[in-house]
Amino acid sequence: MIGKLKLSASAAALALLVAGAVSSAQAADVVADEGCTISGAVGIGYMFDWQKADFDFGQEDSVDGDVDWNTPFGEAGGLVTCGGFNVQADFAYYNHQGDADVGLGKLEDVDADNSHFGGALFWRDPSYAALGVSASWVNQDVLSKDSDTFRGGVFGEFYMENFTLGASAHYFNGEVINIGPLDIDQDGFELAAWGRFYATPDLSLMLRGDALLSNIDADQITDEDVDLNGWAITGEAEYLAWDKGLSVFGGLRYAQRSLDVDNEDFDVDIDDTQVYAGLKFYFGQDGTLQDRQRTGTVDNTSVFLEKLPNALTSGILGIANAAASGGGGAP
Repeated sequence: MIGKLKLSASAAALALLVAGAVSSAQAADVVADEGCTISGAVGIGYMFDWQKADFDFGQEDSVDGDVDWNTPFGEAGGLVTCGGFNVQADFAYYNHQGDADVGLGKLEDVDADNSHFGGALFWRDPSYAALGVSASWVNQDVLSKDSDTFRGGVFGEFYMENFTLGASAHYFNGEVINIGPLDIDQDGFELAAWGRFYATPDLSLMLRGDALLSNIDADQITDEDVDLNGWAITGEAEYLAWDKGLSVFGGLRYAQRSLDVDNEDFDVDIDDTQVYAGLKFYFGQDGTLQDRQRTGTVDNTSVFLEKLPNALTSGILGIANAAASGGGGAP
């Protein structure tokens, strides 16, 4: 029930964003008189995630459990461009719903929602390159408790005739969970690099790699250092289906996260295979998909903090599933 309410709230928020986009587009002519333009994009989609969690307790056999995730999601952003200077505001919402078998039956629609409000400041010449800074406040639903994280960093893109090459580096710091005396924090870095090939001006093919390097402050549980590191690779295609600004997109992502406790015989590996598809509407712009992507909003979402279900909820559902199914050896 709570998941449906959150999804309804997300749909309402996206509807408001679309309405705001229309109003912004109508105001674009006024801003243009001052040498500036307004543009943006709104996207919605659905994602399936097949997740496997493997727990190693230092014994010969490990324990593993599978979790299925279903995720409706939405992203939106608005951009003011004045010459080469750009100011962006953006929002994203991922309604991760996980199912796991737990002894007494099936635990369904466990929410692990991730959302962010953020923005970016950057310089861009669509015929050459872009360089700027971006930041966001990320909220995660961890076991029905809100956990907040601040994320900020730098990014850049280089444009060639049929290729776009990009990279980014972000630092983040925030909560894993805060329940009563249990207060666990996490900080670290996210690194990314991507390439986009335009098979035609209206068809883009992207390959992206991400890396996570982070430390978890769990002094109330162990005196040892706890690291959560990972990597992900994403392939995505997008096609401008309507010259008024409507595109369709779809992609595949594989991600691996590893939690390791120094000097202790315990580690956890979480693997995700995600498939997703959706629609995106560009407003305030004309031209091909290539033109719109090189003059519109930039991606300010996080793979590890938003597009993947949070590691703590994933681990709990995974070990619950393992206990119910008898997967692997006993700890």
